[in-house]
Amino acid sequence: MSTTAGPSSNWAKLQQKIVPTSSSASSRKGKEPMRGHTASAKSKSRSSGIAAFARHVQDPAEPGPSTLTVDVPAPSIKEGVVFKALANLTSIQVELREMVAGRTPMTDARRAPGNYVAIDCEMVGLGHMGAESALARVSLVNYHGHILLDTFVAPRERVTDWRTWVSGVREEDLMGAPTFQEVQKMVAGIVEGRILVGHAIENDLKVLLLNHPGPMVRDTQKCKALRERAKNKRPGLKKLVEMELGLEIQKGAHSSVTDARATMALYRLHRVDWEKQLRPATEAYKIKTGKRKRDAPASAAHQEGEEGDGADGVQGGKKHKQEFPGGGKRGISSGLGRIVKKNGVRIDQRTGKVLEGKSRPHVPDVAAGGGSGGSWWEEDP
Repeated sequence: MSTTAGPSSNWAKLQQKIVPTSSSASSRKGKEPMRGHTASAKSKSRSSGIAAFARHVQDPAEPGPSTLTVDVPAPSIKEGVVFKALANLTSIQVELREMVAGRTPMTDARRAPGNYVAIDCEMVGLGHMGAESALARVSLVNYHGHILLDTFVAPRERVTDWRTWVSGVREEDLMGAPTFQEVQKMVAGIVEGRILVGHAIENDLKVLLLNHPGPMVRDTQKCKALRERAKNKRPGLKKLVEMELGLEIQKGAHSSVTDARATMALYRLHRVDWEKQLRPATEAYKIKTGKRKRDAPASAAHQEGEEGDGADGVQGGKKHKQEFPGGGKRGISSGLGRIVKKNGVRIDQRTGKVLEGKSRPHVPDVAAGGGSGGSWWEEDP
């Protein structure tokens, strides 16, 4: 009779230990995909969050319609304009406040360069401690605040002080910007033959290495009326704009576009009286140089009020009937221009014939071969 030996007590104990271990291992194997899935889900969730944030940040920076008329890199207009309460606002003040804020409705006529251009420049520092100024950005606007030119300028030397806190210019802004010579040429072409408006404008012309005829310059810092109002011989642009228009500008980094529009607004507010004072010098210069108002048709200037607003906010620009010598309509001769009177006798200047009168001798008709030729007023007495 045979007997089968059962597992020893040691084997039974070992088996009890092995089973839980295998179960634990298989359990870990089963959980590994879950752990991997969880990590993938977290990564996906994190990725979605960053993408959503990126989309949120990028949305406001989507480019809108451009108002520039030149194909150069365009800086953004960052400076805000704060509207403050101002008692007894006139219609022209209301219009100019909107213009400074860049909210003037534009038409094709209002986008034309016209006869008046305002300029403002932003500068950076060169040399030791950034003491020397160099052009970094220049903006030109027309009579209605439309941007004619707004561009950064590549520096000709190494910049030692970006003056970002006041100029708003950063190093990356000037990468790929036009050269100084290119911008200087563009500015000179726009302002030539036009009245140039600026605030402390000698600084802008100096940094551009340009000259502009004195009779064609209007500096709002030197305007007599504005000086008297501010009780200061060199009033600042910020103070004048707040005092005259109830606007607060230059709260942070400047925008040369906003400052140029504000300068043009101040000029327009006092243009009528200002031009009366300067008219003799301006007209003398135009006569001397043969320059006349350019580029803006008279009809467009009249329709858009370029010649009409003043301190009282009244739109002028009255049309005057054109008069022609001798009367009649333009292009149609009445024939009276060649008939004169001498001693009460009517005489045709072209032929020398006496048209009426009994006391005058007969005048030979040269065309018919009579007489010796010549006219009666050429004969010796």
